Amino acid sequence: MQHKATLNFYRWLFVTAILPYAGGFLPFLPQEIGGLNLSGFAWLIMLLVALVRILAHPSAISMPGWMWMPWMLLLIGQWLSAPSFYGLQGTLQYLVFYAVGMAASTLPYADATLQVLKKWFVVYMSIICIGFGLQLAGVHVMAGGANTIMTLVVFTTLLLSDYFWFNNRTALLLAGVMALYPIVGVTRMGILMMLSVTALHAANRNLAVKVLAGVLTIGIGIAVFYSDSFQQKTFYSGHGDLGSISLDDKDFNTSGRLGMWKLTSQGLADHPWMGSGARADLAMLQAHNFKIKELHNDFIAVRYNYGWVGLGCLLFGFIMQFVLLKRKRASLTDAYTAMLYDAGLTLFIAWAGFMYSDNALKYSNYFGNLHFCVIAIVYSRLKHGTTFPDTPNAV
Repeated sequence: MQHKATLNFYRWLFVTAILPYAGGFLPFLPQEIGGLNLSGFAWLIMLLVALVRILAHPSAISMPGWMWMPWMLLLIGQWLSAPSFYGLQGTLQYLVFYAVGMAASTLPYADATLQVLKKWFVVYMSIICIGFGLQLAGVHVMAGGANTIMTLVVFTTLLLSDYFWFNNRTALLLAGVMALYPIVGVTRMGILMMLSVTALHAANRNLAVKVLAGVLTIGIGIAVFYSDSFQQKTFYSGHGDLGSISLDDKDFNTSGRLGMWKLTSQGLADHPWMGSGARADLAMLQAHNFKIKELHNDFIAVRYNYGWVGLGCLLFGFIMQFVLLKRKRASLTDAYTAMLYDAGLTLFIAWAGFMYSDNALKYSNYFGNLHFCVIAIVYSRLKHGTTFPDTPNAV
């Protein structure tokens, strides 16, 4: 049976995932309201929805979350020691994907409910792909950058999982189409993550297919690397080889990232263990007259704001979430749960790449929420099975 509580929750999830793009489709919408843009409203709304669900059904949480407690307590403690508006905003942003995952794990996911969610997912995927495709074609419809590529990596990972489990060739074809977006847009980390989730997908357990996937992705990667568009974007001279990819190579173009990262050296040295405080990185960027508000490297940003202790707490959360999920393989009883399980495992690869080159921790609407909902569905189905009584009055 379909579960109204589950469908209501995912209505909010998909609406808030599309909301940041609404300005491109509806240009009359204001860019900012009360200091928050549409993306800001999206993550805030989803955080509130998640918290309401958690508070209403704390005993129903099926996804383990204890590993995130040190990180959560550190975030709150750091902000309380030096309260500020931007510090509060940053603190809440870091909690969104974790809260959404916990909330999603309280919900039931019968097969009929998942069929509805799959249809909604197809609509969501179509909107993102058509909009981003028009932008790549030169028609400005939506803001498509690293954040949108993160969403496409989630799509690709799920589609590949569908192919490996059910031999769905349409899913494989669509995954190939998804992989073209970062190549055409020359989004370097996006290209690398697309190739990585393809070559290392957890659902691919056939050795021959693994070797074939590895050879194909390496070949495609080399071909893309030596393409004119990639060379022009990656090297100031317009020419380089694989050995030239180094932060020490002055010809290597980091799109301004290296300059920002170097500015953090003093703060990192002054406050190595506990960091400089919530959103101290923003104050540093503003002091150096940067218009952008993020360091575009979550590892450095967390170290700068919360020190080695903070980075350790964060990595502990991710590592334990991965380890505990991996241990559930023997508990899988149906192919659909297994398909989502393998997608959930594989997407941890993308976290590492996108956290290095961007702000994946804060791009919850585009990436983290989707990934942790996949994990939540797995835990819920493992706990409750795949058939449930209807719960029309649930929050």
